[in-house]
Amino acid sequence: MQKGKSRHDLHLINFVLTFRYLIPSLDRSHAGFYRCIVRNRVGALMQRRTEVQVAYMANFENGEKHLSVSQGNAAVVKAPRISTFPRPQVTWFRDGRKISPSSRIAITMENTLVILSTVAPDTGRYYVQAVNDKNGENKTSQPITLTVESAPADPIAPIIIISPKNTSVVFGFPEVTLECVANARPLIKLSIVWKKDGVPLRSGFSDYHRKLTILNPKLHDAGYYECEAILRSSSVPSVNAGAFLSVLEPPQLILEPERHITVEIEKVVDIPCQARGVPLPVMYWYKDATLITRLNVPRYNVLSNGSLQINGLMPDDTGMFQCFARNDAGEVQTFTYLAVTSIPPNITKGPLDSTVIDGLSVILSCETSGAPRPAITWQRGEKVLASGSVQLPRFTLLESGSLLISPSHISDAGSYTCLATNSRGVDESSGDLIVWARTRITNPPQEQSVIKGTMAVLTCGLTHDPNVVIRHVWQKNGAVIDVDAIPRMRLDEAGTLYISQTWSGDIGIYTCKVLSVGGNDSRSAQVRVR
Repeated sequence: MQKGKSRHDLHLINFVLTFRYLIPSLDRSHAGFYRCIVRNRVGALMQRRTEVQVAYMANFENGEKHLSVSQGNAAVVKAPRISTFPRPQVTWFRDGRKISPSSRIAITMENTLVILSTVAPDTGRYYVQAVNDKNGENKTSQPITLTVESAPADPIAPIIIISPKNTSVVFGFPEVTLECVANARPLIKLSIVWKKDGVPLRSGFSDYHRKLTILNPKLHDAGYYECEAILRSSSVPSVNAGAFLSVLEPPQLILEPERHITVEIEKVVDIPCQARGVPLPVMYWYKDATLITRLNVPRYNVLSNGSLQINGLMPDDTGMFQCFARNDAGEVQTFTYLAVTSIPPNITKGPLDSTVIDGLSVILSCETSGAPRPAITWQRGEKVLASGSVQLPRFTLLESGSLLISPSHISDAGSYTCLATNSRGVDESSGDLIVWARTRITNPPQEQSVIKGTMAVLTCGLTHDPNVVIRHVWQKNGAVIDVDAIPRMRLDEAGTLYISQTWSGDIGIYTCKVLSVGGNDSRSAQVRVR
């Protein structure tokens, strides 16, 4: 149980088994706002606050007071100060007789006595009697002596003695009252007119138009209210005073979180909480009954729409989160339990058996799931090639977890293993990499000049991976030569082209093309016949 008073929180522990907080000897020090906080191993929740009010009544301030006023002016007699709760019922007396409101007597909502257009017989001793309806106590003040001094009986222009005050009322409250007390002479010709936003009002008046009461105030009743004091049948200008009436609407939740939210560790979560009201409610978030601003966790951010965003979830974020929407009309709350989970690593797409040509790049896949996000390590045999802290030349750990080898070498052939690790365990997957030697022409055809009728020999020797099938294609001036269709030409297993009984029609540029999955290569040479 917490008691909030001013800005201090006191922790109270006097519980009975029914979870009620008992105050055995109630006194004024116990007044304030209380909240019940419920805790268990899951977390903590706060109840909406409850106010404890303690009725009491002290004594009126001591000392007799004196007040003097010129005849015709208003006498404003304030009630002596008294410390009490709740606000007492106050009755004014003069020389032992009760004073009731009249066309010339006003008793304001603040219990101030206003005597309008005073005359000599108003001189006397005034006092108040206060009654506390809650505890039955009553107190009588010291007298206030009023003296009305003589003055010429000239007309007095209207003047507002008590002006309307800016007032707030909660939507749904039974009524709200504004007051305006004015004086003038002759008082009988004084009129008070009420307006809302400049438009005259026709009803709601009492106490000789000195009070305006709005029943069941609604949001559209908010506005600027003005009273105007007019001296009829006179050229004296009127006077006016005004105040704003605000109609407050308690907060109402329009978007709440689910009662249970489960999110993986290291993820980002938005816990929704939106409310409406007048004025617009301010959102306060609590974790296990502690205001999140006191936790000093930079990862907790209240968004502009009132929702709570938590970045990079950690296990300690697990708990009860409570959202309070508050404004001057009240508060409303909702809550959710956030569970931050961890999941063992799982390789969803492991490395496949792959083949690459020497000198080219290859990517071995390793895509994972898990919470927290698994750490990836690549190995060939016992040797670590790439990880979060290790990276050998030519081996790059990609953001996806895959391994890039660039460029590949013949020596890179072998079995590769991807290890995925987090706090919940390890998963692994392996694949074989085959690196083919690149097919290259190492004994290209040479330019030559042969005697007509002799043989021209164009070599096309090469190196290649023994597991790769090779195909030779010869071209003359860019056109493919169909060796089988020309009896004078022959192609041996090594790819050498033989041209017998050469003649002038054999002159040209001859190109040897080697085609294979281990790569392609080509070389050219010019042949002349003389």
